[in-house]
Amino acid sequence: MKNFNNIDAVYIKRLKTVQIKLYPDYIADPSDDDRPKAEGPDEVYEILKSLYRQLDDDQEHLIILVLNVSNEVVGFKVVASGTQTSGPADIKIIFRNALMLGATKIILAHNHPSGNLQPSNADINFTEKVIDAGKVMDVPVIDHLIVAHSGYVSMRADRYCDFEVFT
Repeated sequence: MKNFNNIDAVYIKRLKTVQIKLYPDYIADPSDDDRPKAEGPDEVYEILKSLYRQLDDDQEHLIILVLNVSNEVVGFKVVASGTQTSGPADIKIIFRNALMLGATKIILAHNHPSGNLQPSNADINFTEKVIDAGKVMDVPVIDHLIVAHSGYVSMRADRYCDFEVFT
């Protein structure tokens, strides 16, 4: 049996340095005085149209808009892409990205490639879960828009869910 008493080697635990890289199209320029403001669903829809033009329109995509205390859009992230009829998303990923982008509140949006603007029961249930998680995280969800080529539906305006106060 070997004698391990005289071993000079020391075990070193190496930790990887994590580098977070935020791409310019995900986060607004903090020095920009002309950030878009989300004052209501019409303004939010105009912002979303430009984002959805860049994505494939034959599948669902869930986007979060990240707002500051003045309701200025300071960032966005496509957090899920799915099929033609669904876009499964993870609430943990939504809030991880929201926090990394410095959110004080968020707006959810997803498209319906079918053009049907009616939220499904799954859309409503998912939104309620995200609203509840936002309350725990102190990052309120203030709306969820469903977007199609023909227009949009604001789940807040149409009272599908009980959203936080939009101030």
